[in-house]
Amino acid sequence: MSMIHLTDKNSPLHEKLEIGLLLAVVGGFLDAYSFLCYGGVFANAQTGNMVLLGVSLINADYINFFHYLIPIIAFSFGILMTEYLLKYLSGSFYIWVLITEIIILFIIAFLPDNTPQVVVTAAISFMCSIQIGSFRKICGAPYTSTMCTGNLRSAMGSLFLAISNKDSHSLIQGLRYLSIILFFCIGAAIGAICVNWWGKISVLLCCLLFSILLLLIIRDLIYIKRKQQQLSDAINK
Repeated sequence: MSMIHLTDKNSPLHEKLEIGLLLAVVGGFLDAYSFLCYGGVFANAQTGNMVLLGVSLINADYINFFHYLIPIIAFSFGILMTEYLLKYLSGSFYIWVLITEIIILFIIAFLPDNTPQVVVTAAISFMCSIQIGSFRKICGAPYTSTMCTGNLRSAMGSLFLAISNKDSHSLIQGLRYLSIILFFCIGAAIGAICVNWWGKISVLLCCLLFSILLLLIIRDLIYIKRKQQQLSDAINK
């Protein structure tokens, strides 16, 4: 039996499995971080915030209503901004996305304790929406790195096709989705542990992971430009 290879060397770097796994770790980490440090608000899972928003409205708890509403608005604005930037920026787009995420999380790590929680949760939600809007595919298939409901549906759908049609491609796709889900859960566990150890500054670990991703993206762009230059030189000879 041949080995199953989950990676795809032909995919752009921002769609490769290893990039998706690192982003999933950050996604799980930030959900645990925001929930534990900032009043039970989910940075990524806006569905959960919408449920809590509805409950707050029914209970006439208007303080908590806005506590959940503002991150939802920030998340929505981040998606709109990402769509605009994707339309008008070139290949450097992913570099600026990662730099923005690093800056936001670095600032959050050192905010004073009296900073309103809603400011922090809104900033994290905005940052996560940029990540969702920017890194949309893994090996050519749509996925999300900051929440898992859609990934779980896609995983089970792919595995069903793999079993019913004996389709190896669907099997590989299903295993990729399951890998993303697993690493998201690992990220949440790491987030809970780090918050327990280091508190709010534990988010600096995400800055480190984003810095690694940034270096990988820059290296890939330099390699592509070098190959393009070599091809241009060969044609002009």
